[in-house]
Amino acid sequence: MDTTVLVLGDDSDWESYQRFCVQLQKHSSKKLKWVIATYDLLEKNELPIIETGTLIIFLFFPFEYWNKNIEEEGYNGVYGNVDFYNKFRVFWSEIHRILRKAYRGKKLHFINHPLKIAVDRDKELTKTILSENGVKVPISYYTRDYRDILKLVNQENKKLFLKVRYCSMGKGITYLEKGNWKTNFRYKEGRIISPHSEYGWTFRDITDNAKFLKEILMKDIIIEKAIDIYSFDDSIFDLRFYVFFDKVLYILARINEKGAITTNISQGGKGKSAHFLKKFPKNVIDMAVKNAIKTIEVMDVNFGGVDVVISKDLNVYVIELNTFPGFPKVSRFNLSKRIIRQIEDKKWD
Repeated sequence: MDTTVLVLGDDSDWESYQRFCVQLQKHSSKKLKWVIATYDLLEKNELPIIETGTLIIFLFFPFEYWNKNIEEEGYNGVYGNVDFYNKFRVFWSEIHRILRKAYRGKKLHFINHPLKIAVDRDKELTKTILSENGVKVPISYYTRDYRDILKLVNQENKKLFLKVRYCSMGKGITYLEKGNWKTNFRYKEGRIISPHSEYGWTFRDITDNAKFLKEILMKDIIIEKAIDIYSFDDSIFDLRFYVFFDKVLYILARINEKGAITTNISQGGKGKSAHFLKKFPKNVIDMAVKNAIKTIEVMDVNFGGVDVVISKDLNVYVIELNTFPGFPKVSRFNLSKRIIRQIEDKKWD
């Protein structure tokens, strides 16, 4: 064996990194050597010694760095601003530099390249790239005049999402339709407040609160038209496609009660079995698969969770790319096992 796979993550990442490591402990390979390490070893300059000439690196989310340096305890700014993105990009540039130096002379392959891995955090840039490459995304609005927003909502009966531009997990979202405004920010005494929890972002009513609207429009946000989603049994849903290179490994349907704003698991959404997909014509699911794979391709990454919605007129829209998607429960689908198999079967030039 002349190739090693280095799996790099944080022990606090129980949803993906730890699940992957547990699967590796059960795995016996005759094709590749597998090595597990954490980001704190990288910071201490104690990365494992690799003997093979070729190294494949699989990077998981750096939770400890994020919680200490970006979304740290006591942070008083608005979640999802451009500082989040800039710090994250600098972090990955440094990771790239350290890994190249530590493994100088070796042929390096990245599942997702460090210099590409943070691009999905810029929601507007992601939408632009996808749209330019023929992938349907929600319509964007670029005004920052609150009167334009009020006209769209109250006179033209548009339904809008105002999302922080550099975000994930359904945090920092405001929904506007006539007579129904909701946000999972907190708003107190003219100030937008970000909850300090992954799961504390519940939605609250702010209908017709013009002061909040004026304030949020001054932040790093994107504004997009809400898709009129196909619904079943008084539920809303989306589909997360787990894509690895040119293959969809698994499709997770996520549902939430009708009237909910998002289907994120952290927002009360729940996963459904693959039987849910049988509710749709095959050509619609085939189109969704095609768009999910194309999203990975044009964003120049190799692994990610692509979130897709299907409209009432059966059009397919990509609403988000996650280069660090949470893995489904093993009892539902063993994604780690499938990824390990894909890595071992792939020809690494």
